[in-house]
Amino acid sequence: MRAPRRRSALAAAVVAAALLAGAGAAQADPGGSATASSGAVAANLSWSSAPFGVRDARLIVARAGVKLFDGSPLVAGHSCKPAGGDGCTFAPSGSRTGPLQVLDLDGDGEPEILVDVFTGGAHCCAVTEILRFTGAGYAPLEVPWGDAGYDLRDLDHDGRPEISTLDDAFAGAFSSFAASVLPARVLQYRAGVLTAVTRFFPGPVRANLRIARRTLRRALRRHFETLGAVAAITADLYTLGRGGEARPFLRRLRARGRLVGINGQAGRRFERRLLTFLHRHGYR
Repeated sequence: MRAPRRRSALAAAVVAAALLAGAGAAQADPGGSATASSGAVAANLSWSSAPFGVRDARLIVARAGVKLFDGSPLVAGHSCKPAGGDGCTFAPSGSRTGPLQVLDLDGDGEPEILVDVFTGGAHCCAVTEILRFTGAGYAPLEVPWGDAGYDLRDLDHDGRPEISTLDDAFAGAFSSFAASVLPARVLQYRAGVLTAVTRFFPGPVRANLRIARRTLRRALRRHFETLGAVAAITADLYTLGRGGEARPFLRRLRARGRLVGINGQAGRRFERRLLTFLHRHGYR
């Protein structure tokens, strides 16, 4: 059973079907375990079955043979109750095959422990608990991905993986969830802090922009909502430093009657609302 994969800007019907399938699988998650190690750090994750989700989640982390963490990995942000049984499951995000990883995210020589969680529901949510060695023990950081999930990719080939994901703030922001399209987002983890660095990695943004444009063309052919794809395209353009193309792009679509929301043609306030949203979320 798997949490929602990180997805490119796909048409929503495909996404919704995948998420619903994941949510259904979460209702009958069996007990299980996973192990992972890197260097001197070894981790074991175990859980028991529950009528809905899992219970009795336990993570044991040993460093150089010394046990430094023994408890639930779910306590950081309380996405799931430590006793379980409320719909959460351990499910890998992105292209991985298991929910537990031990790897050095920031290149400081000390591996972090990553536990992938799916909180259940048709539209939500992939979460990762990242445990970092503090010198005396392990401190958790909870990272919510929404529907997007994430992948780890060394985009600049420096031996430290970037976190490649999508901006879940756009899910349902301008269209129905089914027609939502998400712009690209790249994060770096350094010393326990996540920082958005998308502008330094134009490759994933350009790839996402191409897919978003194809999604828009498909929506136009099918007389489907377009505002979700339009929002993602505009965001990706600003991220690429091509913000000067955004307003003419929006004007052309309006002039041709192609700004279509769930209730038909979008009002003139759509452009203003979109640009304000992009400013608030750091795109312009």
